[in-house]
Amino acid sequence: MRVLVVDPYRRDIFEKDIPKTLKGIQDVVHGCIQDVTRFRNGDILYVNEDALGRFDAYFALGKGEALPGFGVVVGSSGPEGDEGPARSSVEELRARIRYSAQIFGVADGQFKVGKPTGLVIPSGAASAILIGGHIAPQSLMTVCELTRPTLKEIEIFKTGRVQVAIAREENAMILTWRILRQADGKCLLFETPFHIGLQEAGTKYLLPRETAEHGRTVRMMLQDEHTNCCASRTCVIPPEASHAIEEAVVDQVIDAATNPAFQGSYQAALGRYFADTPTPGFGF
Repeated sequence: MRVLVVDPYRRDIFEKDIPKTLKGIQDVVHGCIQDVTRFRNGDILYVNEDALGRFDAYFALGKGEALPGFGVVVGSSGPEGDEGPARSSVEELRARIRYSAQIFGVADGQFKVGKPTGLVIPSGAASAILIGGHIAPQSLMTVCELTRPTLKEIEIFKTGRVQVAIAREENAMILTWRILRQADGKCLLFETPFHIGLQEAGTKYLLPRETAEHGRTVRMMLQDEHTNCCASRTCVIPPEASHAIEEAVVDQVIDAATNPAFQGSYQAALGRYFADTPTPGFGF
């Protein structure tokens, strides 16, 4: 059965073929369905009735109420309103849908050298990623930490070429950052595993890129063991890396909303990844 899916994370509408069953419709919105409105052509817009608090990206039909999570448009026919293929086109629905995300936990990503950042790196790690919400400029910031960083290390961090390798291990994603000084090949390596479900409520989404052809802007900050800022910079990662992160975020949002044990699965996935990864630079 042809339906139209409203995806507020990818900010797009697309067709999908699903079984003509209640479960088929529920699987699209990742939960129990609630009807929102019936179109003039008989199509019905359904959403997840428990989406509030689980999904932080929103969409609205015209000037209507902003609705959290995914939507699905299904056709109806006959006196009983039996479900059937949607009559609306993708283009018709795109013209009526607008997207939004609530502003929560705004962070401008600006830090003063020598001043505390207020950011804590997880125990045993050398870096962390802050992803989602309204972190400037595009919902992605990497926090790197070195014990008593030298002037050479700070210089490499500030001026080196930034490269990123991406790995997936089930519901975990691991970004490895390499900041390379091309003159002599010296580099800094930082691993940043993440699952966006671990973010605080209201921030589990990414701000959109300018276009699919553009890379995502990343704010990078280096701090010492006392969380004092040593340097900060911005870089742009390639479109293919940006897309991989965005797709991982959608998978993780759904994972967190539908799997109560996702945190345990995430930690187990990280354990397997690091057991099989000999060095931080293995992905390059």
